[in-house]
Amino acid sequence: MYSEFITALKQEIGNGLPGWDAQKRMAPLGRIHEQYLPEVNKEAKESGVLVWLYPDKSKIYTRLILRTEGGVHSGQVAFPGGKVEKTDESFWNTALREANEEIGLNKEEISLVGALTPLYIPPSNFWVHPFIGTSEKQESISISNAEVQTYFDVDIVCLLKPHSKQEGLIMLNTGEQRITPSYVLDGHTVWGATAMILSELEELLHRTVLKMDDKFLKAGSPEI
Repeated sequence: MYSEFITALKQEIGNGLPGWDAQKRMAPLGRIHEQYLPEVNKEAKESGVLVWLYPDKSKIYTRLILRTEGGVHSGQVAFPGGKVEKTDESFWNTALREANEEIGLNKEEISLVGALTPLYIPPSNFWVHPFIGTSEKQESISISNAEVQTYFDVDIVCLLKPHSKQEGLIMLNTGEQRITPSYVLDGHTVWGATAMILSELEELLHRTVLKMDDKFLKAGSPEI
């Protein structure tokens, strides 16, 4: 069943990404589309992140990390990923390399499902290129303590449940408070770019579920 789900998900990605329409649902209040942001320029850095999916006991999981303190995105929940290096052949290769460095995923065991919509992060002046990758089983973990405090795995069906979302004040690293929608996953508040990426994944899951009888996703989802 998992292979059928991945095939259906690839087809949905091929049919067209939800893009900004999905991302904006979980964007911080006041966030606008990148094309209207004057900060977006040729000096912006590039990065790749991995949305890793794997099956376990009739469920599908993705892995999120909690970044270490220090830096623009310190202490925030994120996907494994980071800045493009000169040796990277593509943004996909960046995502794989970073996932290997941060949480020890074996690059040879991860296959590409598809690219999600890139998004710009104004505070760090980064273009983020998210990719969905998959493996047939859970991989062993080896955390880079310099970059990652801990990790947690999330059953992706949680994204389809209304109670996984909330809206409230988020304290930024600058000390500013902002009203922001977020996911609450495994006791962690997930907001900002990571939530926007998850929102696009959520929309793709809705589309996929509607077109197939998938035990991984339909179990326990009140919306389906």
